[in-house]
Amino acid sequence: MRPRFWALLIMCVVLPRAAAGEERNRREPKRPEARVLAFFFSARWTSIEEFFRSRRPAPVTPEVRAQLIAGLPRDGELHPTPAEQKKLAALEAVLALHERRGIIEVKLIEVGQACVALHARAVVLVSRDALALVSPEELQALAAHELAHEYFWDDYQAAIRENAWERRQEMELMCDGFAVMALRLLGVDPDRLLSAVTKLTRYNERVRATATAGAYVSLDERRRFIMAVAELIQAKEQTQEAGHQTASDELLRR
Repeated sequence: MRPRFWALLIMCVVLPRAAAGEERNRREPKRPEARVLAFFFSARWTSIEEFFRSRRPAPVTPEVRAQLIAGLPRDGELHPTPAEQKKLAALEAVLALHERRGIIEVKLIEVGQACVALHARAVVLVSRDALALVSPEELQALAAHELAHEYFWDDYQAAIRENAWERRQEMELMCDGFAVMALRLLGVDPDRLLSAVTKLTRYNERVRATATAGAYVSLDERRRFIMAVAELIQAKEQTQEAGHQTASDELLRR
């Protein structure tokens, strides 16, 4: 398949807002990043692992997965060089974290732009341009964002069909937040997500591959949001640790 076909495939690959009355709308934060950050502030979890486990959807069945893989075009799919294969191997840790190792495949493609995308909950597509731009940890950060789309898959596809750009912005930010949590478990600095997103955005601006730019808030807004979620997660974990220590001290005093 030609690169353009892969580009169309990726383009078609947030927390959805429930219907509400006018009074409720007045109370809600107005900016997408504010609404999504409010979700992370109010979310409750005993651990990041539990947060993911309680929300993780069932994977696609082996039969559906086989059909999806068989339906992908062969023209345009690339065979990684040894160096590329070594970098792609870094994605195994992200797949394992989401319990998708052996369930979601990774394919290297030629698409004429820098992108990493989740296709049909069955394949992570990595363009050669993107792979050349990022480090292994940055690639993990991008994949962590893409795998988070599984948690909101139907809502995101509905937003695409309805051209609901603001809802897409919200869900892209949700995926950024989930990625930050995954990176915390992997021991990867959330700055890697910031640097990877910046590299891909600037590259695609240079090659004029900006058809889906409206699905994202500005880079500055994404930076502020990602750092805010990282600080929030750290604060919540510190609070939990303090609570565990208090409970232990109480037991020792009995």
